[in-house]
Amino acid sequence: MGLSFNGILDIVVSLIFLYLLISLVCTSLCESIATLLKLRSRSLSVSVAKILENQDLIDRFYANGLVKGAISASQWKKAPVAGVPTKYGHSSYMDSRSFAMALLGSLDPDKPVPAVTDIEQSLKSANLPGGIKDVLSAALTAGAKDMTALRDEVASWFDNAMDRLSGEYKRQLKWISFGVGLFIAILLNVDSVDVATRLWKDQALRQQLASAAESYVNDKPVSCPVGDGQKSPADPGKQDAASTSPKQDIEGQTPAASGASDSGGKTTPEDAGKQAASDLNCQLRTMNDALSAARPFPIGWTTAAPVESAKDSSRNLTAILHDMPLMFSKIIGWLFTAVALSLGAPFWFDTLSKFMNVRGAGKKPEKVQVS
Repeated sequence: MGLSFNGILDIVVSLIFLYLLISLVCTSLCESIATLLKLRSRSLSVSVAKILENQDLIDRFYANGLVKGAISASQWKKAPVAGVPTKYGHSSYMDSRSFAMALLGSLDPDKPVPAVTDIEQSLKSANLPGGIKDVLSAALTAGAKDMTALRDEVASWFDNAMDRLSGEYKRQLKWISFGVGLFIAILLNVDSVDVATRLWKDQALRQQLASAAESYVNDKPVSCPVGDGQKSPADPGKQDAASTSPKQDIEGQTPAASGASDSGGKTTPEDAGKQAASDLNCQLRTMNDALSAARPFPIGWTTAAPVESAKDSSRNLTAILHDMPLMFSKIIGWLFTAVALSLGAPFWFDTLSKFMNVRGAGKKPEKVQVS
């Protein structure tokens, strides 16, 4: 039985809607995993150690008040940091200017507040890492004759290094998103092949889901702030495309970093704790709402007795285990779902919005202004 263009479009819209809803669940779980594993702090700790290279320089760097104070403040529930912090005890973000000043002040232990001439002398006598020597030498050669210019050059170099770290961090998150997506696809039996087949055969179901998708897009679900686990180490305000909520993506909202104030003022540990609890509650509500909206979809598992001709045989684990072609089809469907979920909720929300414009009459044309 052939389908009209609108029927095929309804199937596509319904599948995109499903990916959007399950992606919201996937994002919330990835947020928790990344925070639990402290990916940002571990990545930043390893990166700084690679930049500094020399252990004596690393010790002096982390003993600097600018760095030590920032790390201690980020670990407000624990005792102040002593010595070089562990990967798990490191702060998740480091300001580039603070890094630059701390580095310049750590080159010579006898001159914690150096002048440009002191830096030039350190380059001649100190056993510094090649990368740092090259940066400082290039800055001095380019005409940096005061500490402010030298600091800015080092800060810019550090920002570039953090941009590269961001790329690696995002790749880690993509793999985590794929793994979590595959877990969710199997746990909830979100089989793209089976769902598409059922939508193809059931006109009433696909029309119902397409209408639900349209209502969802028009309502614009409330977004949750992105927690510490998913932000890029390069900037506490930057976000990974796979970690933002739909509304943040289409409206360009960027929440403040966890524990940071939008106005530039200081946030107390109590405020940070309340914000973390609020963010967690929002993520749980998002997961619950997404799963509720996904109930009409032919997903999940059934405990009914497996019968070869039964409608729900593809949702019965016993029937699947005894049917190799069906098992192969399920694996393909789960893998396809996992790849789709790794693209993130913002991607699917934006895609769904575009398809809804095609499905309907499109955007209402603007009125011509008569002068």
